[in-house]
Amino acid sequence: MSFPDSSVLQNFPATLHHRNAKIFTAHPFDQSAQLAIQKLIDTRQPLQDRVSAPLKGMENNLFAKSQPLDSLRPKLRVTLGRAKSDGTFDWPVEEVINTLGAQQRDAPVAGLYGFGYRKSALGLIQEFFIFTKLLDGYLNGLEWLKQERDIQSLITVSFKLLHALHCKGIVHMDFWANNVMINLDQPTQAKAIDLENCFLTASDYLTEVLAFQFGFYYRREIFRFVIEEEYDRRVSEEVAKYEGIDRHRFNEMYALSKHENISRRARREIFHKGTVVTG
Repeated sequence: MSFPDSSVLQNFPATLHHRNAKIFTAHPFDQSAQLAIQKLIDTRQPLQDRVSAPLKGMENNLFAKSQPLDSLRPKLRVTLGRAKSDGTFDWPVEEVINTLGAQQRDAPVAGLYGFGYRKSALGLIQEFFIFTKLLDGYLNGLEWLKQERDIQSLITVSFKLLHALHCKGIVHMDFWANNVMINLDQPTQAKAIDLENCFLTASDYLTEVLAFQFGFYYRREIFRFVIEEEYDRRVSEEVAKYEGIDRHRFNEMYALSKHENISRRARREIFHKGTVVTG
């Protein structure tokens, strides 16, 4: 396979071949990691549903995601390194590109350990693997909330993380509590995960992008734990930290994003055009 940026593969020179799979990592495999990855590949015969869990045998070190490509078009695109008609790449490829880019900017994200694929008998990639460094000693936002029952602190650390990502030029369009990993020893510190729906460039529509991000964060479960008026007050205070925000445009997109379903594809329209189609 190939990437639009050849430096992606250059950053992962170590390779592991096992059965019909090939895995790329930044550093040579130690025995435990190699055995754990080989076991994962073995358990994926035949093809099964996606995996998103700590890597068995390396539970304290690595997190594994496996994404089957379930139709011919994505298999061809990923195998040949081609983009979709809208210029984007399939989600697993996007996640590798975005996570590596964020890591290179020293952004607060889970580090990328490696990635790879498994091919069919016809030579087409039919499954994609991503391995990130496990955030040991962290909990996702909703699990942390169950433990600590402090919604205001969760909102504070999440908004701090969102601002830190923007300062690094990273626009996370799937920013919700479960993609915020909180450090249990230092609960004012957090890292972001699941960067497949992200951009590594600034948007010409920061007002609408921020409005969506704050609205989406509320819609994805947070509305269950906080009074809407109190959340609106917190957002208004936070938005003041960003320059050039048009409050009228912000409020319109924010209200929509809090209460309407906005698909992943539609979120890209917000980033590129400042407009949205709901439903």
